[in-house]
Amino acid sequence: MFRPNFHHLVLIAATVVTCSAAFGQGEIQLRARQLPGWDARAREGRCAIRVWVDNRAEVRMRGDTIFVRTLEGSKGRDEGSECSQPLPFNSVRNFQVRQTAGRTRVTLAQEPSRMNNYTAMISIDDSQGGGDNYAFEVNWAADTDITTAPAPFFDDVRACQDTVRQRFVAQNGRGSYIDFESFANRQGPAQDQNRDRGRYQRQNQGQESIQGRGSARRRNESRDLTYSCLIDNRQNQVISGIYQYTSGSVRMNDRPNDRTQLR
Repeated sequence: MFRPNFHHLVLIAATVVTCSAAFGQGEIQLRARQLPGWDARAREGRCAIRVWVDNRAEVRMRGDTIFVRTLEGSKGRDEGSECSQPLPFNSVRNFQVRQTAGRTRVTLAQEPSRMNNYTAMISIDDSQGGGDNYAFEVNWAADTDITTAPAPFFDDVRACQDTVRQRFVAQNGRGSYIDFESFANRQGPAQDQNRDRGRYQRQNQGQESIQGRGSARRRNESRDLTYSCLIDNRQNQVISGIYQYTSGSVRMNDRPNDRTQLR
């Protein structure tokens, strides 16, 4: 009967780790460089995206931030992407992607919209070995037909998270903080129905609910949580922001005489 020794088990573990490293290498995040003539208020914008990809990757754009997520192969990297303005945080029209370099085709997998927090996603599937440099131009125009859309540069998700973070720190004191997941979910218009009159109350029009997840920490304790905010898209402001825990307390390096709990 074969009995693996310690060195054999180590070799197997190292092989598993090495093989796993070929899939899902993680994500890099960066701010796009500013093209000459950068104008955050221009009615039209464009980005020149330049990345190196080996096998499969996703490039996401939100505001002035670019994410390169490696799905398979060696970790992708940015090669000098630059934009004329941030991708607006409201609806755009004529959103187009034109490839200028790369041996396989890039695909627009997701146009920016309210339901995906105005995030564009481009997929790259490089089936040949060794990786390659990819370049594509992204162009868009502000949608002037949607008068109730939030201002182009009011980041309602970030404003929501800032509100929740401030409330959390006020409850738990210095040294406490929240790690938010990158993206939140929109729940559509937050309208309360007036059952007596059988119609929606006008005062709630233009409001929207945003929900997400995160991890709360304070000194020697950690807990998972969810958060939600009510946003007024007409006034570009957060009406309310709350959080609630979804897991029990996890104690870490407990200190004597320090038994305070996250609130």
